[in-house]
Amino acid sequence: MEITFKNNKYTLGKKERKVEGEAPAVRVKMLNDEVKVIGLMAPSVQVMITLNDVSKYNSDLHQIINTTKRKVFPYIITSSSQEIIEDIAEKYALDREFISNDFVDFSNKFGVNIDDSMVANSIFVIDKEGVIKYKEIPTDLEDEFKMEDFSITLNEVVNFKPKGHTHENWMGV
Repeated sequence: MEITFKNNKYTLGKKERKVEGEAPAVRVKMLNDEVKVIGLMAPSVQVMITLNDVSKYNSDLHQIINTTKRKVFPYIITSSSQEIIEDIAEKYALDREFISNDFVDFSNKFGVNIDDSMVANSIFVIDKEGVIKYKEIPTDLEDEFKMEDFSITLNEVVNFKPKGHTHENWMGV
């Protein structure tokens, strides 16, 4: 996949992830210096947001995440400097244990790496079973995310109730 930024084209590196495919596990050092393994199965739905410039995190994105706050682990992975991240974290009261600029390994495993200094903007929604349910990678770093699509899918994944085994299914009727 190609991404455009300031009239330059970049080919995304490594593996491309697909919707309904398994999310990779990746070790990431968060802003609070905690190292977490994210992706794969988790007790809550995970939202992985990569931003080449963390200042693209806006009130629309923040509001969507906050509507499902208790049911979601929202991770922001960026190539921005620590200083800029701190400003955005303060502006939106973001929890530093969910923000990281340790992006290279993450972006390679999720297929959104541009190079060692840039990452493509993306959103991945991963259900509790570790399956990618939503993926968006705008083809231009200046483009906005499709907030309505993201919001609808996130709510569907968060509110999904797995069907249990009914007697008829178990008996093969």
